[in-house]
Amino acid sequence: MKKLFYILFIAVVALQGCTDDFEKLNTNPAGFPEIFPGIQLAKVQTDLSGMREDVWRYDLAITSPLVQHLAGSWWTQHGGQYRVVDKTQWYTLWETSYPRDLKNIQDLVDRTAADTSLVNMHAAARIMRVYIYARITDLYGDIPYSEAIKGYTEKIYLPAYDTQEKIYTDFFKELEEAVTELDATKGAIEGDQFLGGNIDHWKRFGNSLRMRLGFRLTKVAPDVARTQVEAAIAGGVMTSNSHTCQMRHEAIPYLDGENRGNGRSQVFQSEATSAGFRLTNTLVDYMKATRDPRLYIYGGTYMAKPDDEEEIDNSDNLDLTEYLQEGLAYGAMSWNLWMPIQEIIQNDGDTVDLDVAHRRMQPSKYVAALDAPYFHFTYAEVEFLLAEAAVRGWGGQTGVQEHFEKGIQAACELTSTYPDAPAISQDSIDVLKAQFLPFPTGEDGQMRVIHEQMWVNFFLNGPEAYANYRRTGYPELVPFTSVEWYTSGTNGVMPRRFFYPESESVQNPDHYQDAVGRIGGTDDWLKRVWWDVEK
Repeated sequence: MKKLFYILFIAVVALQGCTDDFEKLNTNPAGFPEIFPGIQLAKVQTDLSGMREDVWRYDLAITSPLVQHLAGSWWTQHGGQYRVVDKTQWYTLWETSYPRDLKNIQDLVDRTAADTSLVNMHAAARIMRVYIYARITDLYGDIPYSEAIKGYTEKIYLPAYDTQEKIYTDFFKELEEAVTELDATKGAIEGDQFLGGNIDHWKRFGNSLRMRLGFRLTKVAPDVARTQVEAAIAGGVMTSNSHTCQMRHEAIPYLDGENRGNGRSQVFQSEATSAGFRLTNTLVDYMKATRDPRLYIYGGTYMAKPDDEEEIDNSDNLDLTEYLQEGLAYGAMSWNLWMPIQEIIQNDGDTVDLDVAHRRMQPSKYVAALDAPYFHFTYAEVEFLLAEAAVRGWGGQTGVQEHFEKGIQAACELTSTYPDAPAISQDSIDVLKAQFLPFPTGEDGQMRVIHEQMWVNFFLNGPEAYANYRRTGYPELVPFTSVEWYTSGTNGVMPRRFFYPESESVQNPDHYQDAVGRIGGTDDWLKRVWWDVEK
């Protein structure tokens, strides 16, 4: 008995010793009580284009094929053939944006709201919040917005779905207030990866985003669209490529949870021959017809050098782009639509044979470089939108052709930002401009060429190309019906929105049903979002 008592006594003393410094023992000496705002902002910005598994789905598998930029990969069946091969592919933007991007940006907005020394960080975070929500609502329609990301702060665990009309109204309020809040006397925005912390550039980005979203409403609320576009122009939009909002990624291959590299490039380098991705004949044929020099920056024709293994990044492969520029039929797979071997006689007289898997243009070694930038908002887009404003007589804008040609100039010059990409000569840019002479005089013709060029400019920004196509109807795409072995999943009707995640019907059923009820009672991908009025 004494022996048992002694053992228990020793145990109690030992336990007491452990609890004397319990707080100290359970504190991470390398931890921080809160996240530095600049680090949090950089994290959000990097994740938006650096997560391979995310962009693989909502962009490269769905939206870029929908607008007939890409084909060829197994996953492009979703957007290229209007087929539901794996429905979860349509959920990824939602399921990563809410718990990751929006959670962090909302926390950043909340933590900086009362700190006058962080007024510019607060304003930038508000602009970022609009940008992130806009990507989601433009693809899904009505979404959780005013009650979203409030589980911790207000115990709202089942947020209501706001109508897209209400969301857009708040977008314009937020952008106007945030741009007004930006103060150049308060210092740069630390950690900013998009615009180097420059306050003037953030003002121009905020106003340019307001103009983009204002134009989104031209079919459903033209008066509101005009008001917002004119206010954005008056506030000051981008005026040069130096204002372009882009993420400059590092040359980092894919690692789970490591998003500093370019996610799209990591997809293309996930296996040989760009993981099957090919430029479509819709894009390639249009660019060849207009003698567009960007074709040689966007795409490349590659094969392994004789007696060498094929390099996954195409940097040391045989570059045959100058001899053959051929796109894959939209909706097709890179291995079907058989074609005979293509014999290429090179300038040095050597002959090589291109098989079916290699003869269609892949995403080029420039755009597929791991450290390739991602363009969130380009100055070229601003000039094309100003050209549209001039067509409509909005904001005092004139000179439709002048804005149009400035857009082409800016877009061509920006391609030199891709690693090792050759600069496009001015002569080549002038040849491209000349393809649109005489410049159309009627509104329909002007809108057509403006938004065809917008479509080219949006290469590898599928969500924005898809949104602009749904708004304008340009370019006039022929919907997919069939290719060898494959037929359309919708009888040739192009989808107009993304499916809501099925988890929403289980975890937030009442608000989910409210949203679905507003589009006819079923979660239908052929239904249109609020601003996508059928005309």
